[in-house]
Amino acid sequence: MTENVFATPTANLQTAAQVTPEFYVIAERKLFILSVLSLGLYMYFWSFKHWSNYKKATQTDIWPWARGLLCIFFVHKLYRRADHQIRITGRSYIFDFEQWATMLVVITVAAHIVDRLSDHIESTAAVAVWLFISIPLRAYLMQKGQAMLNFAAGDSDGSSNARFNVWNYLIMVPGAALWALMLFLTLS
Repeated sequence: MTENVFATPTANLQTAAQVTPEFYVIAERKLFILSVLSLGLYMYFWSFKHWSNYKKATQTDIWPWARGLLCIFFVHKLYRRADHQIRITGRSYIFDFEQWATMLVVITVAAHIVDRLSDHIESTAAVAVWLFISIPLRAYLMQKGQAMLNFAAGDSDGSSNARFNVWNYLIMVPGAALWALMLFLTLS
């Protein structure tokens, strides 16, 4: 027996470096709820988080805040990066991301146009119906793209970010109140 029982215990104190996934992982259900209850504003944060993670993981010189704010110009590129990441790891994910990204951009642009024209549209009910359709539709389109982004990040079901936190509730509670108020005003 060559072990010294009186020696000071030793342990490997090196911590494993945490690897930032290239893409923001969020459960699809959570993304949909936050997108709808934020009246679509979560899309900008969602895009910012993806590009922020991408910048950290790849050390690329990009401005995540600008790509978040101007997300309609970068959603195709985001999906292409995820598709590339999936392919270089030898995996495949069957998803027509170009089509889904285009639909997301078209619905987002249309929503902004209707918002700008809402002062000139006499029927507030028509604008409200458009909101009730376009916001959940945009959230659904984001949700479909997020499935591929989660897969590229190695967390297909988004389980690492599936639970709601305090910040999420700070978005959801006023958002639910606004949806209830809009529904009440539309129906009355």
